[in-house]
Amino acid sequence: MKKIMASTVILLGVLIIAACGKTIEEEKVKAEENVEKAFQTKSENANEEIQSIKFNLPSGFTIKDESPNNIILEKGDHPYILFYNPNEDLKSNALYDGVVEHANKVITNKTFADEERFGYLVINEMDKDIYEVTAGIGGFKATSESDLKTLAADAELLMEIVNSTSFKE
Repeated sequence: MKKIMASTVILLGVLIIAACGKTIEEEKVKAEENVEKAFQTKSENANEEIQSIKFNLPSGFTIKDESPNNIILEKGDHPYILFYNPNEDLKSNALYDGVVEHANKVITNKTFADEERFGYLVINEMDKDIYEVTAGIGGFKATSESDLKTLAADAELLMEIVNSTSFKE
């Protein structure tokens, strides 16, 4: 009787822990919602100017490196890449097409548009529980690798950065 009771308690514990865990489907939906909301929200004012662009560098982020058209941002030891193509406007889908073309296991491919801009979110599975997240608007995109627990938050953050990015006047 003790073995049955112990087995039941263990089984219930495992089921409760499993029920509390995030699934890729839940995080995917949350990421899509977060990114769409960030796309539609008025962007933060730029607080950083580098190369030919200006953007809002979120609190806790630093600029780690830069090369032509690429800026490597970092929060802690987590890198984020901000890329821009000065030949593409805010309605362009050229960067989006390239992201989709090079993705091998797309989890999410969601686009957003308004009268002035074309935006997108692409989540590509890299390895088990490691995802490449890319958010973009026209000729600007930001990419990072995320695990399941940070996927939705990273996706939103990437869109917030891209949404605040523009060319210097």
